[in-house]
Amino acid sequence: MTRVHTKWPLAGVLGGLVILVSGVMPSEAQVARRVTPIQRSVLRDELGLTEEQVKSIREVRARHWKSMRETVRALRDARRALNEMALGNVDEGAFTAKAAEVRELSGQVLEARARTLQEVSRLLTREQREKLRELRPLRLHRPAPLAS
Repeated sequence: MTRVHTKWPLAGVLGGLVILVSGVMPSEAQVARRVTPIQRSVLRDELGLTEEQVKSIREVRARHWKSMRETVRALRDARRALNEMALGNVDEGAFTAKAAEVRELSGQVLEARARTLQEVSRLLTREQREKLRELRPLRLHRPAPLAS
């Protein structure tokens, strides 16, 4: 007669929850290692960016990143706290307040990204902006993890 292992399915579910909760936001090291789209030589070549444009775009992105770094960190921490609250036993008022904080911070990050894109687009010619739209649809918002 075969034995039914009841602990393995439970371990799989718990492991999945740990991965889900811990993987909600990338770490700062992961963010730092990301290659921005404009740094990809294929995109630079396709758009026909000049070295001056590339340099200006990097400066814009660096300036905007410096100003929103703390907001991104606060958002990451607030999302982690909200996930912990969702898995724990907290009162509804605290949960609602934390959810409102996450919404506010998410809005700030979205607005900062849109303003960065707006400033970068001013550095491109009309033809380059059109080509960029064709090559890669610009997404200002990524769906939030756990969104249905």
